[in-house]
Amino acid sequence: MSVVDQLVDMGFDKSKAEKAFEVTKSSLEEAMEWLLAHDGEDLSSIPAPASDAPAAANSAPGIPTGAEEPITEQTPGSYKCNDCNKLFRDENAMMFHAAKSKHENFSESTEEIKPLTEEERKQKATELRQRIREAQAAKAEVERQEAIDREKKRIEEGKKMAEMREKRKEIDTREIVEARRKEKEETERARQRVIEQIRLDKEERAARASGIRPAEPVATVNPNPPPKVDYNQATIQVRLKDGKCVRNTFGAAEPLSAVRLWVQLNHSAGAEVNFMTPFPRKTFSSEDYNAPLKNLGLTPSASLVVI
Repeated sequence: MSVVDQLVDMGFDKSKAEKAFEVTKSSLEEAMEWLLAHDGEDLSSIPAPASDAPAAANSAPGIPTGAEEPITEQTPGSYKCNDCNKLFRDENAMMFHAAKSKHENFSESTEEIKPLTEEERKQKATELRQRIREAQAAKAEVERQEAIDREKKRIEEGKKMAEMREKRKEIDTREIVEARRKEKEETERARQRVIEQIRLDKEERAARASGIRPAEPVATVNPNPPPKVDYNQATIQVRLKDGKCVRNTFGAAEPLSAVRLWVQLNHSAGAEVNFMTPFPRKTFSSEDYNAPLKNLGLTPSASLVVI
């Protein structure tokens, strides 16, 4: 039974068995070793060893060949690796072992390699299958661990992204709350000024009705005037043409054109827009769009209407 037939009988694919024997041109054991070393590879991409070049002509021009004495060489029974004392049937098997083991010391041997018995062949096949299973299991474990590492990395990156989004959300919320607080305080101060003015007007009308000249208002000097607040952000609410209101926060030093660009890109499909303020009523000119929001009195908050 040939080496290929023995490999097929062990359960190997015939094409792989033929490739193993084509490359090693050796014993059943070496062919099995080669199959194990290339388990899972595309064997079609592995070239076969180059065949020996034809022998040179034994006669020179003009010299009869019959005049030469035949030269005979003794063929060695096997080749021996002096590093591990392993025997090989031919040079192909020896070279395959050298490439795999990195051993360098070889010699010819007269010792013949006995063919494997049926029991030895079955034992070799069992050992080879076990080694293949172990190699496949080790490869599967490496792939499983790599998949676990990739999943851990994906989860970790997802956590970092979620933390960044949450942090940005907290910052935005604090900024909005602060802007609303300042807006509420400013509204309350304006309301108190209106109430005070109404009271003074009422007193003046009553004094005139009774024929009493109203007293000149005494200018009060506040010993501790409130410090001027320099707002660095502006929360702008924009009422669109469809009545929908949108809100965003901008830097106080940004021009009004930044607000217009934001509305065009996100809420008007790129259509040209212009703004006005409902109270006090004002329509912004082309020069106003180049002015900072703080210079236009739009800090810390303001309401605009698209026209």
